[in-house]
Amino acid sequence: MVAHEESPEIRASAPIEHKPRAYQEYPGSQYMLPTDAPERQRLALQHRTLKNMFGERILFAPVELQKDDKVLDTGTGPGLWILDLATSVDPSIQMTGIDIESRLFPPNPPPNLTFTIGSVIALPAEWSNTFTLIHQRLLILALEIPQWPQALKEMYRVLKPGGWVQLAESTPWHVGTYPGRPCMEKLTALYRAVGEARGLYLDCAYDMPRMLADAGFVDVQTESRMQQMGRWAGANGAAMKENHVGVLRGIKTPVLKAGGYGIVASEEEYDALIEGLDREWDEVPGTDKEFIVFWARKPLA
Repeated sequence: MVAHEESPEIRASAPIEHKPRAYQEYPGSQYMLPTDAPERQRLALQHRTLKNMFGERILFAPVELQKDDKVLDTGTGPGLWILDLATSVDPSIQMTGIDIESRLFPPNPPPNLTFTIGSVIALPAEWSNTFTLIHQRLLILALEIPQWPQALKEMYRVLKPGGWVQLAESTPWHVGTYPGRPCMEKLTALYRAVGEARGLYLDCAYDMPRMLADAGFVDVQTESRMQQMGRWAGANGAAMKENHVGVLRGIKTPVLKAGGYGIVASEEEYDALIEGLDREWDEVPGTDKEFIVFWARKPLA
């Protein structure tokens, strides 16, 4: 893979004035979502909705965790996945959540859970061959294109031989025409523009099996569901719409700081776009995107 080169047509212009939210300050990070109370609430909604979409399952890798095993959750945020897993395994199993920002860490985790600041692209050297299971979910708006192979190699390094990695990512919004959905048309253009400008790997879900194999993993498996957005898709569709609207509200500051990429010219225009999307997704059936869970094993030898 080659480093991203910015296209002239998406080059950032002068920042647009707006009321910003709180964002992480990890050096060099491209992560686009905030670290505040509304984001914590959105992540809780997202966890519940994704769990419901897969019949309440959160562990797909065929691993039976034993007393001396250790679990790592990278990009943990508020630790929702690992806290959930902790309720169903031996309480002596040591679990670690790592993230580049601590503001979302849970305030009073169980004694067998530890949360620490750090990046999946540079895990501690002393963690080599330590973990039986590593989990990571939805870093599509965090890792740049060349950082994905780096992250997978780091996960491979810190897994025990025979250990499992479980990743989950969403496909991007599909570029194309959306009859009767002008806001969706704008969204797909904006999503691609910001992703390209920041060097993000918006197509990482499509390439994940190959990247896992390239990192040395074997027995790569997947399971997917369509994330349907809008009241037309029932209660889960309404919840998924609320979650994705929250994501789009969350990336407003990075978009406006970059000048709107020629797609929005003011905070008011951005807010109107999101409000329009909210209505479109409810009123026009059919908006969806794929969510894929991947799991793979580090060979014993």
